[in-house]
Amino acid sequence: MMTGVGYFLFFLVAFLSLTVLLIWPVFPYVILGILLTYLFHPLERRLQKFIHSASVRAGLLTLLTTLLISFPFVYAVQRVTRELGSQAQIDRMQGLLEASKLWLANRNVQFLANWLAELFEQGQNFILGNIPNLFGSVFDIALGIFVCLFVFYYFTKQGTVLWGGIMEAIPLSSRVKAGLTQEVTSVLRAIIYGQMMTALIQGSVGGIGLLIFQVPQPFLLTLLMIFLSFLPFVGAPLVWGPAALLKLMAGQTWQGLGLLIYGAVLVLNIDNLLRPRLIALHSQVHPVVVLIGIIGGTKVFGFVGFLVGPLIFAIFIQLMRFFVEYQPQETLTPPPRTPSK
Repeated sequence: MMTGVGYFLFFLVAFLSLTVLLIWPVFPYVILGILLTYLFHPLERRLQKFIHSASVRAGLLTLLTTLLISFPFVYAVQRVTRELGSQAQIDRMQGLLEASKLWLANRNVQFLANWLAELFEQGQNFILGNIPNLFGSVFDIALGIFVCLFVFYYFTKQGTVLWGGIMEAIPLSSRVKAGLTQEVTSVLRAIIYGQMMTALIQGSVGGIGLLIFQVPQPFLLTLLMIFLSFLPFVGAPLVWGPAALLKLMAGQTWQGLGLLIYGAVLVLNIDNLLRPRLIALHSQVHPVVVLIGIIGGTKVFGFVGFLVGPLIFAIFIQLMRFFVEYQPQETLTPPPRTPSK
């Protein structure tokens, strides 16, 4: 027979499950809103000197965030749609591939030429077929952005109170809570500055190289390079490397060599020099965590999961490490056995 505590736990678990079901469709946008709050927190603290109203500060930052999200997103969608539908861009890419196939065929490696053509066709079909699944419908995107901005506004306005309430509900000592807060903050900084900023800068610089050396469909490939740049050392070269080789095989020698030198000297060294500086004094997020987070995040949450997935996985790993480090020593080692009489 269930006691009063048993009934309470039953209803607690039941309503917790229902709450998870309600939040799950917009969960990545909630996390993204919290992430943006953290990103804009230094600016919000500076605004406190000039604007004393928390509501006004939160409103201004929400308006700024809306502009920063909307314009790049709309521009990116327009450019990608234009490049995918541009017959001139498609003809240029197909011409580059045909010239590369001919170069390979003349060297008795026809199987590589066939593999290259098949790879391009499958890749193009994959991109065209999965864009709707990746980005979702227009309504889903609009709803997600609204939830993200809504969460951003209230966490900017009442972030300290909300975080204090969350910490109050955690049944741990103040020392452990302070350490937990520090660990989560460290992971957030590593993901934002060590991963997101590096990927954005490296992909953008690589995209400039694609434009300079006249690679077809440069904007689509730039977006792909930004996403792949989340993978340290190997991400960006997966785009500019094959593009340079295609140029060389197609007989466009100077453009191919130029892109190879540009990528090896400039783009690759952004990863070698910038990433360590950006994550200095912060938690190092392992590349395996980033890779699994990206793949799992996009599978579960779609496009937003590309950012949210690594963040969730990295925080989980850090919490597990934190849990082991802060376990009381007496709970980790068994008591000594007393000698039997």
